[in-house]
Amino acid sequence: MCSGIGPADHLQELGIPVVADLPGVGENLQDHPAAVVSFRTKKKGVSVTSKLRLWGYTNPFPILQWFLFKTGLLTSTGCDHGAFVRTPAATTNQPDLQIRFLAARALMPDGMTTFIQFRNTKNLEDGYSFQSVAVRARSVGRIRLASSNTHVKPVIDGGYLSDPSDLATLREGIKLGRQIGNRADWGEFKGEEVFPGPNVQTDDEIDEYIRYTLHTANALTGTCKMGTGPDSVVGPDLCVRGVNNIRVVDASVLPSIPGGQTGTPTVMVADRAAAFIRDPTLAPKAPFIVEETARLPGVTEGASKKIATSLA
Repeated sequence: MCSGIGPADHLQELGIPVVADLPGVGENLQDHPAAVVSFRTKKKGVSVTSKLRLWGYTNPFPILQWFLFKTGLLTSTGCDHGAFVRTPAATTNQPDLQIRFLAARALMPDGMTTFIQFRNTKNLEDGYSFQSVAVRARSVGRIRLASSNTHVKPVIDGGYLSDPSDLATLREGIKLGRQIGNRADWGEFKGEEVFPGPNVQTDDEIDEYIRYTLHTANALTGTCKMGTGPDSVVGPDLCVRGVNNIRVVDASVLPSIPGGQTGTPTVMVADRAAAFIRDPTLAPKAPFIVEETARLPGVTEGASKKIATSLA
């Protein structure tokens, strides 16, 4: 938007010259919201977080093990075990919940804060956690500029839980995490619930806990929506509408958030973009009607006002 591509009225408010009036830029922000259930176990030295500490400092041995042998703790992202579940809150026949298992006790009920504080915490209690993720989230937010200065952070409205179905899915996820974490199968590793805690029992209490501790599962998509409608930012060829020789190739072009991790779909988008660049004939031709293409520096007025029936 700082370069002049976005909603014209918003750009003009900030004194940014409009290059292309694309109202969809910054809209359609989607993410996977998450909430955590965590347990403390009396068994010592069994959590991944404990094994990464030695006398209160970073343990160098797992690092050396990975560098030398590509084995050990650092071969895991820490949350690569789990399941996709269709909960009673699901509105389709597809799973609406991803539950991730982490062999570590959360330091804070906000899962992301745990990652931030980990490096500053010398003595970590052992335990295990379940992160519930609403992977079919329907809530939508948007991004707006706070200033024309690119060094000023934008205003991000995540829109989290604006659709009540997302809250319902996470509520079921909390209940499922509790059921799994309290099973007798844990044996000597069975822990005591830390988050949400024994005082949080009713649906209303669980909902309040979710609203207070909600965090991102790092799946932000949608703000440069791909499509053929008036709210799209890029066409099926990934070219920005009304602007020559600019493509967007990342998760922001996904019009609807995937029901799982966004990494692989983004790689697929990049693969197609590379193919289009190598061989432009492979790019699909979108049936856009563009009244006026953007006038860029070095482009004549006659060329910039050329009426186009396609962005290809």
